[in-house]
Amino acid sequence: MAGAGSSCGACKFLRRRCIPGCTFAPYFSYEQAAAHFAAAHRVFGASNVSKMLLRLPLQNRGDAAAMICYEAIARVHDPVYGCVAHIFSLQHQVAMLKEEIESIEMQMANFHSFASDHEQSLCVLLDADASVDINQACCSHIELQRPQIEHDFCFQSSNLEKMLQELRGDYCYL
Repeated sequence: MAGAGSSCGACKFLRRRCIPGCTFAPYFSYEQAAAHFAAAHRVFGASNVSKMLLRLPLQNRGDAAAMICYEAIARVHDPVYGCVAHIFSLQHQVAMLKEEIESIEMQMANFHSFASDHEQSLCVLLDADASVDINQACCSHIELQRPQIEHDFCFQSSNLEKMLQELRGDYCYL
């Protein structure tokens, strides 16, 4: 029995009095129980739901009642596929997310490759000056801080030399 003076959702739907040993009371005593049992009754029939629940061990009946309701509601919404349509949708979503992860991993690998090439060229530029030890040069983009350039440079040889000097000063631990 669902509570003092109230019936379980199954008995409410079936318009009968809920007796103390009601098979459905422990599993259909919540706010939307009548609507869920209505779907289960429509798809499986009340007698078959009762039989399915009684065949299971007591500890598994709650999960079985929830799954019966879920399948019944899915069958009402999609009579052909039922909950399988939702499973296919989730599998498709997982496949799309896996593709997205692979794409992002490839982009990260390309970025790391580009960063590595850029670091090597920076180290080669810094190594052009014999006084700079390449092991002391900070060539990691994670640890780099951008140089503070106060105005736009025209890429002329004198400005390039100034930029190189600033880079050596900003990126190297000497």
